[in-house]
Amino acid sequence: MGIAVQESDAEVRPVGFKHLLPILALWLGLRLYTSLGAALFSAFRPITPVELNTPIWPPAADLGLWLNRLLLAPWLRWDAVWYRAIVVDGMLAGNGSTNFHPLYPILSTPLFWLGVDPLLSLMLTSTLAALGFFWIFQRFAGLDLPGEQSSMALILLATFPVALILFAPYPEGVFLFFSVLTLYEMRRQRWLAAALAAATASLARQQGIVLMLPMLWQAWEDSGRTVHGALKAWRGWLAALAAPAGLLLWAAVRIGYLHEGFLDTRTWQGFFYSVLLSPSSKAVVPDQALMWPWDAFAAVLPRLMHAPDVEDIMSVGLGIAFVALLVLAWRYMRPGDRIYSLAITLVSFSYFTGVGRVYLGLPRHLLLAAPVFVGLAAALQNRWQRVALIGVQLLLQVFMLFLYVTKAWIP
Repeated sequence: MGIAVQESDAEVRPVGFKHLLPILALWLGLRLYTSLGAALFSAFRPITPVELNTPIWPPAADLGLWLNRLLLAPWLRWDAVWYRAIVVDGMLAGNGSTNFHPLYPILSTPLFWLGVDPLLSLMLTSTLAALGFFWIFQRFAGLDLPGEQSSMALILLATFPVALILFAPYPEGVFLFFSVLTLYEMRRQRWLAAALAAATASLARQQGIVLMLPMLWQAWEDSGRTVHGALKAWRGWLAALAAPAGLLLWAAVRIGYLHEGFLDTRTWQGFFYSVLLSPSSKAVVPDQALMWPWDAFAAVLPRLMHAPDVEDIMSVGLGIAFVALLVLAWRYMRPGDRIYSLAITLVSFSYFTGVGRVYLGLPRHLLLAAPVFVGLAAALQNRWQRVALIGVQLLLQVFMLFLYVTKAWIP
């Protein structure tokens, strides 16, 4: 497969502080740079009342207000507004809040109950989740790559243009932590831990259901690809059901407790919007549907050809770039990682959001296919190739941060 396996699935090297230090440095560096960049870019287009009424410099007499303006307010954009409202008011039927999966606000709410600002609660949760994700991702990459290459896989992922969202009030860090933890524990044949992680990932984002596919493949591999051996691999088959179980649990709570919607099995669209998504999703994005990726592309092609804006260009451009990276990494990826990454990619391109906002959230959704960066680190053997790619990604990441803060791009 082109991968030099450095660790057995059952035996993993312990990680000391000297191995954690580079991860901490990368995480802290990205946290500081995104915070500083967001504060500076918000001066170009202040949006919230705090930004409009409080200058970046000099510090205001009310230090707490000034720190809010500097570190928090520039991030209150797009879905962050929804998550803040959910932390404060909870989820309510019919107002669009159930479009968002519950785990991220649930993890953030206890801090709010303790008196922490709701936006700060969300920021702390996503920032700590990013640290946990960086740690488990490097462990996951280390199953197939030597130390230097596993570190490179993490750097390639962390500098991908939309990876800035890991430090925004968004749930991607939480999802990526639990999804990669699933893949990691699955590889080590720790099926109970993998099942719990998969179910939890599905409570963070609906894409968690895709984890069922690599888990089924791993169970088939563990069985020796024989019917007789399949009986002995029952733990894997059972664990794979945890991914849809988490999604069904959220649907049951939404329908039975929040009294929104009903289980609709009459059509595929009805099933998607009653289980995988939510009936109130269209309160957030009115013109949306799940289509075959080629149908979605055909629907948006006229706008892309005749009237694209900067948001369209960045979303589609980064989408194409990610597919190119997937192709480059493909031969260096394990079969289960290929299955998972390809499924995430196809689902991402299948989400039609109307001709007014082409491929809304596409690059952010593609980022969930984290194993691509493990194969990419193995594929890029030349040091200058890596340096060039990281440099280009960082420049684009700064630009994407500017677009996010000025509300010129919806992540």
